[in-house]
Amino acid sequence: METLSKVNEKSLVKIEEVKNKDFLTVRDASQLLNMSTKTIYRLIERKEINSFSFSDRKTLIRRKDIDAYFDNNLKQIKRSKESTEIEINLDNSYTIQEAQKKFNISSAALYNLIIRFKIPKKKQGKYTLVRKEDIDSIFN
Repeated sequence: METLSKVNEKSLVKIEEVKNKDFLTVRDASQLLNMSTKTIYRLIERKEINSFSFSDRKTLIRRKDIDAYFDNNLKQIKRSKESTEIEINLDNSYTIQEAQKKFNISSAALYNLIIRFKIPKKKQGKYTLVRKEDIDSIFN
């Protein structure tokens, strides 16, 4: 019976082999990314990762497509965060307290609406800001 350290050692060797390949099978990609093969197939199906199917049983993914997938997602997250922070400021936003008073609503009800309608908010000092147009669109 193999000891746990030998099993870990074998898996590390396997991951090192996978890291050096230019073309990966779905199983290799799943080991490299520590995801299930089903998740990798879902990413391929949604066209988030490019792949080439030679047959039903042989699908290859270029290593640089996996790297590009991460780069694109990190850029999108950064862009969306920056655009949200730029858009929400004191001039175009209500504080939570202002919105409560204007629309005569409790803080719990207001937060529920913010969550339900996925309204972006920004913390500025001790205040939480939400854009006026977002809140106004709910109540008009």
